[in-house]
Order: sequence, then C-alpha cells, then structure tokens
Amino acid sequence: MKSTEDWSRLGGILIAAVAFVLVALLGPRGLGLAAGPEAEIITALKRTERDGLSLSLPGLPAPLTARQHHFNRITVRLEPGGQRAEALATLDFTGALGATEVSSLGVEQVPFILREGEWVPQGLPAPRLAAVVAALEARRRALEAGDAQALARLSAPERAGDAGGSGEVGGPELEVLLALERRRYRSGAWFIRLERDEAVATEHWRLEGDLPSRPVDQQGERRLSLVRRGQEFLFPSALR
Repeated sequence: MKSTEDWSRLGGILIAAVAFVLVALLGPRGLGLAAGPEAEIITALKRTERDGLSLSLPGLPAPLTARQHHFNRITVRLEPGGQRAEALATLDFTGALGATEVSSLGVEQVPFILREGEWVPQGLPAPRLAAVVAALEARRRALEAGDAQALARLSAPERAGDAGGSGEVGGPELEVLLALERRRYRSGAWFIRLERDEAVATEHWRLEGDLPSRPVDQQGERRLSLVRRGQEFLFPSALR
C-alpha cells in the first residue's frame, strides 16, 4: 500500500505530465487556457515586455515605441458572458515618439475580448498612455502651427464640480507665439504621471522663430494637467 507521501509524489508527477502535454500540443498558451482567462490575459500583457510595445497614434506617421516597459499589479475583471474582460495594471514606460522622449508611470486599463478562443486586447495594449501622448502631440502641433482653434478643441469644457479651466485659449503668450514667423515648437521630453481620471506631464520645450524686431529662441520646462473625457484626455487650458 502506498503512503501519503507516495500519493503526493505521484500527484506531482501527474500534474507535471499534464502541463508537458499542454505545452507540447497547444504551446505555452495551453497553460493559460488551463488556468483560466485571468492567467491568459496576464500572460498576454507580460509577453509584450519580451516582444516589444509599439502604439500607433491617430494621424501620426511614427508610433510611440517603448525601449523598456513593465506591467505590474495586474488584476482582471471578467464581464458577464465570459467574452470580454478588463485588465487593470500599473505601467512603467520609457520610450519615444519620434524625437520626443517619453517616460510614464501610472494606471492603465486594457479592454480584452475573446477572439477565436484567444484573449487579445480590444485595441491598443496601453490605451490610456496612448491617449495622453496623442493629446500632448496634438497640442505641440497646434502651437507650432499657431492654430488657436485647434488649441481650443484640446481644452476640456467645464463640468459641474470641476475646478479650473474654461476651455478658452488666448492671452499674451499666445499673441507672441502667433506673431512669430518661421515658428518651430519642439518637445524634447514628456514625463507623465497617469492617474485614473487625470494625468500630469512635465514638458521640456523649445520655441524658435522670428519677430519683426528680433529672433526668438526660448526653452524651458512646463507642467501640464490633463483630464479624462470619455476615451480622450484634454487640457483644462491647452496653453498652461
């Protein structure tokens, strides 16, 4: 008769054998399927750390590309019906959008769907970071173009209970910028802190151009606040 220790050892061998068969027949995904959707979704996010992360932003020729990134503290919420889920995580990101260095730390929410038996992101694997960077780049382009209407569209309308910005764009700073000829506005770096419904970005900027009386070459650091409106992030004031 086998002892309890013998039965435990036999059980361990059986589990290892089942895992080996799953990997052999289905690949590493087989283990995720056996453990349930939570494990497969977590595996999908962590896999991007090895395979790389490149986020295409609407209207931009170059993607936001990670040099290094880490998803941590991942939790999964499965929706009723078992076909959709949402992964909540923190994302530590370092990369670039063209010539602009991007560093971000904060909260990410990634929708997943079950497609042909596999859990995949419904869209980008870092949608909140992509939305913030898209807003920052849209602001940079509007400033470089001197487009006050585009800046106004990036400003969040007031809501009941909001503190601060009205969405109006103007003032002496914009007047000087609009007066520049051969205007060029560059963002050397964005350092982003991303919360659930808001974000803060520190921008290293440089403004060049010509006034009628003199050339202009200014640079500095600016702190920008953004608030979430649906799937977008907008500025309480796009000029501050």
